[in-house]
Amino acid sequence: MRGVVFVLLITLVGSQKNDIEPGFSNLKSYLYNYTGLIQIGLEDGDLEKSVLKLSCQVKISRVSQEDHILKVLSPQVEEYNGRWPRDPTFKTPTLTQKLDLCFPEPFKFEYRRGCIGNIYALKNVSIECINIIRGILNLLQISVNEMESVYELQEDGVGGTCLTKYIVQEDKANNVSTISQTKDLSNCTNKVVKNIGMAYVRPCPTCPLNITNTRGAVAFNYRLKYMDTGALITHVDSRQVYTISPFNEVGSTAVMNARQNLTLIETTTNQDKMPGNLLQNYGNIHYQFPEDLPQMALHLIKTDNPEPRMVEMLEWLIQESQLQLHPEAPAKFLELIELSRAATSEDLESLWKQFADRQLYRRWLLSAVAVAGTTNTFTFLKQRIQEESLNSLESALTLTLAFHLTKTSSLTLKAAADLITSPGVQKSSALRIVVDLGYGAMVNRHCTDFHPCPAEILQPLHDLAAGAVSEGHEEDMVLALKAMGNAGEPASINYIKKFLPGFSSMAHALPENVQAEAVLALRKIARKQAPEVREILFQIFANNSLPSKVRMVACVVFFETKPAVPLVTALANVVQRERNLQVASFAYSHMKVLAMGKIPQLYDLSAACRVAIMLLSARLEKLSIRYSSVIHIDGFYRNYRAGAIGRVYLMNSPKTLFPSVLAKMRGYYATSAMDIAEVRFDLEGLTDIFKTQDIPFAESSMYKKIRALGKLLKGWKELPSEKPQLFSSLKLFSHDIAFVLVDKELIEKAVKLVTQPAEMLTPLFQNGITGRWTQPILAGELRHIVPTCVGLPLELGLYSASVADVSAKVDGKIFPSLTNDSGPEQLLKASLLLSADINSSISTHLVGVMAINTPHFQSGLEFHAKFHANIPVKFDAKIDMKEEIFKFEMTPVQQQTELLAVRTKFYAVSRNADEPNSPLRTPVPPDMIGFDVLEQCFESSKVRTRRQRSVFDIASRAFIYGLKEEFHHSQRNAMCSPSSYIKLSSLGYQTCLTMKECSTAFFKDADLHKYFGQCEIRLAVKPAARTKIQLEVQADSKSHSNAIHLRHTDEDEDNVDNESSSYEDQKAKRKKWKTKGKKEDAKTKKSKGTELPKFLRHNKSSVLVADLCAIQNEKKVTILHLELHDELHTSRPTVQVFVSDLKESKRPKLCAGISILDPQKAEGYLKWGWDCRDYNIATKVEYGWFAGYPAMQIKVDWLRVPPRLEAAASGLSTFVPDMACRLGLSQRERKNPSQQTSVVVALTSPRSCALVLKLHNVTLYDTNIWLPLPLPVAQHAEDLAKQPHAWSFISNLPSSFVENLKGRCSVSQDTITTFNNVSFHYIMPANCYHVLVHDCSPELKFLVRAMKAEQSTDLIMARIDFASLQVDMYSSNGLEKLRINGTEIPPENLPFTFNSKGDILITREKNGLSLKAPEVGIENLFYDGRTLMIQVPLSMIGKTCGMCGRYDAEYEQEYKMPSGYEAKNAVSFAQSWILPSESCAKESATIPRGRANRH
Repeated sequence: MRGVVFVLLITLVGSQKNDIEPGFSNLKSYLYNYTGLIQIGLEDGDLEKSVLKLSCQVKISRVSQEDHILKVLSPQVEEYNGRWPRDPTFKTPTLTQKLDLCFPEPFKFEYRRGCIGNIYALKNVSIECINIIRGILNLLQISVNEMESVYELQEDGVGGTCLTKYIVQEDKANNVSTISQTKDLSNCTNKVVKNIGMAYVRPCPTCPLNITNTRGAVAFNYRLKYMDTGALITHVDSRQVYTISPFNEVGSTAVMNARQNLTLIETTTNQDKMPGNLLQNYGNIHYQFPEDLPQMALHLIKTDNPEPRMVEMLEWLIQESQLQLHPEAPAKFLELIELSRAATSEDLESLWKQFADRQLYRRWLLSAVAVAGTTNTFTFLKQRIQEESLNSLESALTLTLAFHLTKTSSLTLKAAADLITSPGVQKSSALRIVVDLGYGAMVNRHCTDFHPCPAEILQPLHDLAAGAVSEGHEEDMVLALKAMGNAGEPASINYIKKFLPGFSSMAHALPENVQAEAVLALRKIARKQAPEVREILFQIFANNSLPSKVRMVACVVFFETKPAVPLVTALANVVQRERNLQVASFAYSHMKVLAMGKIPQLYDLSAACRVAIMLLSARLEKLSIRYSSVIHIDGFYRNYRAGAIGRVYLMNSPKTLFPSVLAKMRGYYATSAMDIAEVRFDLEGLTDIFKTQDIPFAESSMYKKIRALGKLLKGWKELPSEKPQLFSSLKLFSHDIAFVLVDKELIEKAVKLVTQPAEMLTPLFQNGITGRWTQPILAGELRHIVPTCVGLPLELGLYSASVADVSAKVDGKIFPSLTNDSGPEQLLKASLLLSADINSSISTHLVGVMAINTPHFQSGLEFHAKFHANIPVKFDAKIDMKEEIFKFEMTPVQQQTELLAVRTKFYAVSRNADEPNSPLRTPVPPDMIGFDVLEQCFESSKVRTRRQRSVFDIASRAFIYGLKEEFHHSQRNAMCSPSSYIKLSSLGYQTCLTMKECSTAFFKDADLHKYFGQCEIRLAVKPAARTKIQLEVQADSKSHSNAIHLRHTDEDEDNVDNESSSYEDQKAKRKKWKTKGKKEDAKTKKSKGTELPKFLRHNKSSVLVADLCAIQNEKKVTILHLELHDELHTSRPTVQVFVSDLKESKRPKLCAGISILDPQKAEGYLKWGWDCRDYNIATKVEYGWFAGYPAMQIKVDWLRVPPRLEAAASGLSTFVPDMACRLGLSQRERKNPSQQTSVVVALTSPRSCALVLKLHNVTLYDTNIWLPLPLPVAQHAEDLAKQPHAWSFISNLPSSFVENLKGRCSVSQDTITTFNNVSFHYIMPANCYHVLVHDCSPELKFLVRAMKAEQSTDLIMARIDFASLQVDMYSSNGLEKLRINGTEIPPENLPFTFNSKGDILITREKNGLSLKAPEVGIENLFYDGRTLMIQVPLSMIGKTCGMCGRYDAEYEQEYKMPSGYEAKNAVSFAQSWILPSESCAKESATIPRGRANRH
């Protein structure tokens, strides 16, 4: 038995393992040395950095099973700012003293099995001090798995709960374990982060983590020694790395390195006890952010008494910007914003009392308060609104900014809700829009952290919607929907459904605009509840009884929810069966552009759309521009992981001429997206506003008769009346900012201002305009704050502020003076004098930071970019419209003036709250020895050689005197920044563009270094003397005082007069030119002395003459002279332009012209240089036949061009094939002439063409390119021969475009062709009037009916009812007869006019009768007994009905009966439009087999 017990004992002892879970003995106290160091800089190790070091001793004692005491002893802070680690750090006593005050008493923390629990401290300890303790305790956080040596888990830490990997190595011989721990800070389930100003940036939850531009990781190394009481941590070191690469480049990153070291130095007997003071629980080890908004990381301001500082800042801003805007104004404005955030309500009220009556101070104060974003500032603005102490413009600007930038809280939301019902807001329609939309945006930001959003917060919006429904006011309904759309809360869905057709019985009676807004209000809700919103949208889109615009808007929102393949294909099936071509075209176009998308975040949607397009019919591919479509442009730069898309949604309606337009732009960067801007325009019923006459058709005698005839038709329904209005809305960063709903009355007032400009222009010419406006704006504040392992916050921030300043003094006179009833025609006969002195400037300061940002100190890296532009304009203009003379005199500047300055620079920065005015700022890289490049530019020599002066191009003597580069290099570290300048001297002014380039000695070849290094660009102007610039333009001039002339030599005749030489001839002459080039200068001198000049076109007048002059010291010098000549009324029409530099000679330096040689050929040329002989580009255009189709060929030959232009052409020859391949063109490698490009376009049909493009080494072609509209080109040789000029279609294109949109209907030989170009066969029964065209709008302007003549089946009779006339056209004895109101009109009395109710003209044309009444709605009606053709203007789109159709482009729904329902076939359709009468007996009608045709 004893042996058995002994063996079991040995086995038990051998099986025991060391307890590797860390812990502390309750008998001892442990003293550690602690060091925490944070280093921030660029990745290059040799550059300047900002370093912060914390060191202390940490004493840890265990006082109970889980409770431990931590004491911080001898804390010390050291800083460093410079080239690391070349110089030692320096101590900062003030920061050390403040840090010492953080740790007056011990801290208690819970610790069990290596895990930190809650942390306790005195109540008055700041959260910043607690976070430093968290950083120290984070070193003790370790999870040990005794069963595995390599494992991973989600573990708590300072940065949150993140994925942690462990590697355990045991040294049993020395009873020591080494544990390595790494954390991926980008892969956290509960990440500690604070974002400010990013509410409008949408993250992409499905994007891969590896495409982000910011990354973070931390690694720990533990050394544990096994003791009798367990494992003891004897040493811990950690290193955290956080990088940001704006351009996603290797080696182009800003880096934060944080290091910690905790080493056990001694153990003593534990004499510590539980603290007697009451301690407060500060939570677990997760970092906590303070409640107050931290200061911007670009300054450290004392904010304990902000009012005096704000007064001082306002005084500086006003005083320093009295004459012109100070470049430092944006930076000072940012400080004023910071002080406003610290101001109390009493401070703000006191400041208002001081500056309310001082306009400049008031504007700066309100601008700062509006963007400060605190509860105090918002309450202050609320009181000003309720007191009505702000004007309309101030109220709109300040409230718009305040609602979108104020930090939300229960107090802020309550104040905002009070504003909604405030009497001061209710009085102004504009303020109501700003407040209601702003409140919705504020709710959206607040409820991002609340799920669901509290009902009491949403209640004001829901009350607004309920009130709008009960009152039925359109503008209120739109406002309520937009406000709920801004909020984007799922709780609002039921309220929005009340406005959605198909979900509410009353919604069908609402205006289309309200229904569309209800659909758009679901956009943000879809981000939180996508499945339910998709179901609603799909039902709306699939409901073909709804208005087209509403369904198309539903399609837009549906695809914004990023549906998967099954839903996209389901929608494609709906489109395949869709008979509404506007809707089908829109959906197909939308899917097509999505399928070609390049944005990675939309790849899944693009793939789904590519599948769906394969299911759709090709019929939707060839629809014209009359149908709805989507225009899409996008781009994505993979190297930078940034991109953008721009879309324009064109939503045509069957009954309107103008499409509804929705245009938006969205940006993408890494894993986030932002809706930048969106605008929407709706134009309804505006065609009637622009009528030349306002005709009361309802008062005409025929109005009642037309209505009575319509009622005879079975089920006839009059179209609803159109309400003329213009609707426009603006969205910024996915929130509706403003909208305007303009009714007919306001539109007519605007039209009146244009047609009667006296009311608008008289105040300008009588009183002039004088004033100044300064507007500061906070352009951006984006802040991303994460904790470091040391327990200090790391901020990645981007701040931007701009100040715009405009001062103007404008006076004018007009002769003769305008009267109240003066129209635009009086302006065309008047003489205008206008004098203006305008000085506009803008200054922008952008700061990017990566820094430790606390209330007491800041340390990190800053990038500063400053932009300042100053544009002074002083001019006198004289415009004589009658004499066609324009004279413009400008005096830009009278002294050296800097027009533009851009400066960028990196700094390593250290700031101390006790010394805010003396921060440590070390340039990265260090400032280099340099010189003032601008001064050297102005002082440089102007001497140039004659060879340089002979070149007339972008670098000619007339524009540039010198291009000089200065590179100064000295030994070792002494180096000057590479600098260069370009100097342009002309018109008496010297203009210098200087560039101080980034030093390549310190930076790698990376974009971050290239763009953000120490760079400077400046543009300045300096007058040589008191100089004015004068431009004088005169049309149809007979004067030739400055006429251009040429030398008359044989060579000139070859090179100037013979502009039309062929490519082969020019190529043969090139060798001749080369041999003569060496003798050019000598020959030029000789010709000047021996040849007499000849005047060009001396017997022709100039169409246009322009002179650009410089007036120096009252002496006028003409610099450039331009003449435009034409000979259009000759057998060889020609247009020529000549430009000459008259400062040196009258010889032309640029010549261009185009000539039409014959009806099928034209040639053009562009020559420039000395006497237009240095460079030459020739163009030849021919019209003929290509593969049996009418075609046009364009050839461009460049015989001699500058090297830069030749290089650009070479680059274009590479770019064009690549783009052509993306567009689907075929290509074939073929060697073509190297200095020639040709293109052939052949019209294979009126709606399609073939293309052949020949470049140097490749030929591109496509045989079937679909055109958006038919082209007016004859398709047969005999028709083409009849045209006076084969390319006359070019001048006819605008009118042809309009003509193709106009509706045409014809009845001929029992064939009826509708306005939508649908033809069908129908035999009219005798003695029965059929309604061909009926104005079905409420105006009932006209009715056209036709009847088969009783005496002949080939003849028809027409009757037109309109105004007070009834016009009958019929054929008798082979002649077309006309009867008006029952009275026959003899042929000799034609033409017949009737003007009492609109211009009506009836004439005889081409063996028939023609009726024109455009104001009535009949543009042209032609009748010859057997054929009746009717053309209506564009204003009748969607307003017609009858056998000619609706004129709505819906040719698949052509057979609409009077009831509005669709007939089964053409016969039923035609018979439904028979006007019943006693003499009418319906006869059988037949239709051939097959469907109706559409051409």
